[in-house]
Amino acid sequence: MPATQKKTAKTSTATKTPVRATKIKTNKSQRKAKAEKPDLGNLNSPLFDTVIDNTEKLAQNAKTGLSYWKAIGDSIIEIRANWIAAGGDIKARGDASFASYRDNSAIGFMSKQDVSDAMLIAQNWSVVTKIDNTESLNGLGVSACKKAIKAAQKPAQKQGPATSATSKKKADAKADTGIDLSSLMTDPKAFGAMIGKLVNSKYTDEQKAAFVKAAGEHIIIKK
Repeated sequence: MPATQKKTAKTSTATKTPVRATKIKTNKSQRKAKAEKPDLGNLNSPLFDTVIDNTEKLAQNAKTGLSYWKAIGDSIIEIRANWIAAGGDIKARGDASFASYRDNSAIGFMSKQDVSDAMLIAQNWSVVTKIDNTESLNGLGVSACKKAIKAAQKPAQKQGPATSATSKKKADAKADTGIDLSSLMTDPKAFGAMIGKLVNSKYTDEQKAAFVKAAGEHIIIKK
């Protein structure tokens, strides 16, 4: 090969097509969040089993077992928390809502009301355990718990300052005996009738006897 041809062969190069770099549309934090997204199936499967187990226990007991309701409520609250952590939006509606996720899960047999009641009892367990007149929490019904919880959540009514209107109401209440108070000291029968009415409405039989005895000891009739 001539020297000129060898030189030309060495210096000539093939034309290469440039390769465009692929642009990643997600940032580092988004990729990390996606990689760390929890597996709802593994997280909620044992919780679903807990709900099912406790609903079966409820069905087997004649009385409503509040401890079972609490266990159900605690599990559903945790199921919802896992669902939110996996990307669920608590404000979503329709197929994207938690209600839809729950209805299509292993606990889809539960009614919306039962789910709500269980979560309410679990969230207000401290109120439930303070309900009086019961030897066992399992003897209480859900309705009794809801009533107690509602009463505990109701803000206490504050008594306003005394006014002429409130003073009049108090005076009217004191005079609500059907007797003219102005005639009491001039009409012994009217006075006795008023006292007797108050004693009958406020005292037990034992207290009535004590009142009669005390009145007899202090009233002096001169002959």
